[in-house]
Amino acid sequence: MTSDAAVRELFDEWAARLARGESPDPLAYLERAGPARDELARLMDAYLQAAPRPEPGAETLELARAWAAGASPLAELRARRGLRRADVVEAIVGGLGLAPEQAGAVRRYYHRLEAGLLDPAGLSRPLLDLLARTLEVAAGTILAWRARPLAAGPAFRTAEDRTMVKREALDDQEDDEEVRNLFLSGR
Repeated sequence: MTSDAAVRELFDEWAARLARGESPDPLAYLERAGPARDELARLMDAYLQAAPRPEPGAETLELARAWAAGASPLAELRARRGLRRADVVEAIVGGLGLAPEQAGAVRRYYHRLEAGLLDPAGLSRPLLDLLARTLEVAAGTILAWRARPLAAGPAFRTAEDRTMVKREALDDQEDDEEVRNLFLSGR
């Protein structure tokens, strides 16, 4: 099959899923396109610009309102499903076959994700899929909520005030490379 035919096939599959009301992950299709990803991206962009926009559902609107108000859409999704953060951590540990002692690292990284301090685009594919199942949403819904840029203003420090942030609390919590890769690998 020629590269053009493969790109058309991927595009047709993606567009058909959109037409059925699904939320296919465009990044997954771009990965599958390999060296032809730029051509597929161009077709997807053109399609999205020309296609009529569907009306958002009630849940999407409420998540957008939560995000606009400064709340976490992931925390909102979790709460709507009646889940505690500990439930999600347990689902990650059990669902990905992690050791029980890794739960602390999972809890810290998931908290950062929910708080908007980690970009969902950095999630590994297995973790993204597991979160989508746990929160009962499409993976694209999770990816759509980007971390907010931090608002930073000027800061001043006098010569008398040269205290450093104590790192003891952070140093007591060793990082776990396997867990870090789940949350920061980008698939």
